[in-house]
Amino acid sequence: MRSHVAIIGPRGSGKSTVGRQLAAELGMSFTDLDEAARLLTGASSVSEVFEASGEPAWRQAEAMALEETLRGSAAVIAPGGGVPCVNPPKSVLLRARDAGAVRTVLLSCDVDELRRRLRDDPGDRPSLTGGDALAEMEEVIATRQRDYAAAADLVVDAAQPIEAVVASIRAGLG
Repeated sequence: MRSHVAIIGPRGSGKSTVGRQLAAELGMSFTDLDEAARLLTGASSVSEVFEASGEPAWRQAEAMALEETLRGSAAVIAPGGGVPCVNPPKSVLLRARDAGAVRTVLLSCDVDELRRRLRDDPGDRPSLTGGDALAEMEEVIATRQRDYAAAADLVVDAAQPIEAVVASIRAGLG
């Protein structure tokens, strides 16, 4: 069986954009884990889940959506930025990786580029520290960097054009 590919990294690194393109090129389905988890909760947005039920409820929904996705046929998965860093979804991802069910690709990008991207497309990204989502980027990345590195099978520079990012992933995955 062909394994899943999870595109991990901080918000704004391009996980969904790269994931969609990679899935199309590999002839695989694509799963935006935020969307899958949101559907499980019945909420209209990720922010709504954070506000109504708190971060632990969101993390549980992510874990459930990830488990469901991993049971399906091989797909490219774009998890939220916290999946490789916060349990329970972190343990689901790492168990699947250790079992060979998923290969993980970390999209690496400097903080200034991430802030620029998030200014251009703020999306549905709740604050993780209680402050401004753009202002908290450096703190969040510093806190999560070790977890991202530990979960990554491959690291790719996400500041490149999308075509180059996808080509690097394809080459790295073999």
